Amino acid sequence: MEWKDKNLEGEEGQGDEVHREGEGEGSLNSPEKPFRFEEKGYWEKSNPGLEEDEGEKRVTWLRTTLTEIIELIGINAHVEAQRREGEIFFEIKGDGSGLIIGKHGQTLDALQYIMNKIAANRYRELKEKVILDTENYRGRRVEALKNMALRMGEKVKKLKKAVTIGPLNPQDRRIIHITLSGDESVRTESEGEGFYKKLVITPKSKGRKD
Repeated sequence: MEWKDKNLEGEEGQGDEVHREGEGEGSLNSPEKPFRFEEKGYWEKSNPGLEEDEGEKRVTWLRTTLTEIIELIGINAHVEAQRREGEIFFEIKGDGSGLIIGKHGQTLDALQYIMNKIAANRYRELKEKVILDTENYRGRRVEALKNMALRMGEKVKKLKKAVTIGPLNPQDRRIIHITLSGDESVRTESEGEGFYKKLVITPKSKGRKD
């Protein structure tokens, strides 16, 4: 059965403009009691007596930290870790994947941002990026964005009129940029300020210069 990202339905062009939908359920709620990492000993140095590889110790510590944060949100989940080239990948498995993903993946992005900040503060020399996923959301999101980009590109060429998509995070905008980069009939451009920006698909024969 073909998977369809319902979140993208609110991001596709309707005429010339797409408006951002309101926040839905699944936001990252704060626990009743303020959570302090220092109380958990998260800023203490790793035990030098451990024989485990330094990289594996980092992964173990980050996995434990992520698991505890998810538990504080109120979600029962299991976290699996994997070291890849240039990144530390964590897959979150459990019944609360919808809450972890959130609207347009914003909760998952926020949790990933927090984990990267934690990793950078504890391991100053860390070069790897922390990546979070659940239920293969990111892979499905990529395919949905590619399909949407192609549809919107064809719409722009047919109507000879610009279409605006978004707001989107940097990763999502990059996917659309790359997907349409080989189409000589349209161009893509980000508009706006901040983390979430809109993306405009424009016919090259009209208006904007390269």
